Amino acid sequence: MSEIHLPEGFALPVTGKPADYPDLPWTTGPRPFAHRHALEAIDGAEPEDANRRALDALMHGASSLLFWVHRAEDLPVLLQGIRLDIAPVHLVYGGKVEEVAAALRELPNNLHPEALHGSVNLDPAEHLVRTKAHWRGSIEADLAQIQEAMKLPKGVRVLCGNGAEMAHISGSTSALDQLIFGLGSLFAQLDYVGWEHADRAWLNLEATDDYLQTIALVQAARSLWESATQKKLNRSAPLWISGRPHLPAHTEDAAGLIGLGMQQQALWLGGCDELWITPLNDSLQAKDWARQQVLVLTYENGLQGLDQPLAGSYTLDGYTAKMQAEVESRWAQHTAEGGFWANLKIHVGA
Repeated sequence: MSEIHLPEGFALPVTGKPADYPDLPWTTGPRPFAHRHALEAIDGAEPEDANRRALDALMHGASSLLFWVHRAEDLPVLLQGIRLDIAPVHLVYGGKVEEVAAALRELPNNLHPEALHGSVNLDPAEHLVRTKAHWRGSIEADLAQIQEAMKLPKGVRVLCGNGAEMAHISGSTSALDQLIFGLGSLFAQLDYVGWEHADRAWLNLEATDDYLQTIALVQAARSLWESATQKKLNRSAPLWISGRPHLPAHTEDAAGLIGLGMQQQALWLGGCDELWITPLNDSLQAKDWARQQVLVLTYENGLQGLDQPLAGSYTLDGYTAKMQAEVESRWAQHTAEGGFWANLKIHVGA
């Protein structure tokens, strides 16, 4: 039989395998919910106004909430009237975890605080990047705070990796940095608190301007996570991935909806558990457009009933595998240079 020579970079499809390619890590392990949550992010500087906006959002398409909490004592007002057993709630707070824990204990029973699910952002890497300082004075104290947070309700994910923020600290592609530093932070936290807590992990990713790269970004995140949990636990563990579009500045141009929609679709197809509702600007019309956009994507595109809508996409599989290999190579380099935390300090100049 004569040999067949293909052009460089071209490969024939792999034959004789099931359609869902179960040997690929990004197609195994726990998958996102068929219903993708629509996340409304709200600044809690004015608690009563923030609460009104949260309730309005839940009545008009949002199904999960993120509060930027300025004072822990504001939590009862921020969460007033919100059924915590229904809506996932994420809390971003720059103070001490014990302050959040005390405020949550004061919530009334009719909010069902025992069923609180979502996350409390305690990512020490993100805090170091943003402030150039450790949360509690040292990385050891920061990690001890995460250990203390394990006392919060089991539905609350307290192991957080903010890959979206991590993307701004290095000179390589933002997609790679989100995985290298976002997932890297999660893995470093789990090395400290114990991998038996892997089911309490939350990862925040941001879309890039490259449609296929964004899909591969989310797939690679799940692949790397699946590989790590299988190695550490000999089993799968759920990873909640929250995806947000990239909007560098507010705009009055309604055409920007097309770009945001493409980014959200890529995040959805990659396998995010929830999408950030992202208005073009602060106008009421833009906020309504943003909610409707996520609802259309979630319910009206015909894809919501498919577990693996991209199964068998050779280009994406190759893109995902290459991204995973590059991340693993960088992690190996970090290990040789003193580990994740030492390398992070070098990158942020702390």
